[in-house]
Amino acid sequence: MGGMWILFIPFMIIIYASSEKKIKRLNKRIRRLDKQVKGNQDMSRILEELKGKTATVTVSGVGFEYEILDIDEDWVKLTRVNNKQQRETKLVRIEDIQGIQL
Repeated sequence: MGGMWILFIPFMIIIYASSEKKIKRLNKRIRRLDKQVKGNQDMSRILEELKGKTATVTVSGVGFEYEILDIDEDWVKLTRVNNKQQRETKLVRIEDIQGIQL
């Protein structure tokens, strides 16, 4: 009976060491996600000041002049008049916006 416990101890040490690595990795990932969420909230607050104004919004490397209609924590509602004189409305994730110029 005493010999069984001696074999069990190295097994527990291996499990503990591997779980500790996983916990550290998950903590880093959580910190990174928290920073990303906080950044989106700050951007949302800044964009709220531009609501109702016209600005050049760059998304996917292409910038067009849009009127900013509405904003929430994750999305921005933009509208513009295209070449065919038709009103084009778009919903864009805040994290996809690369730049804004007034």
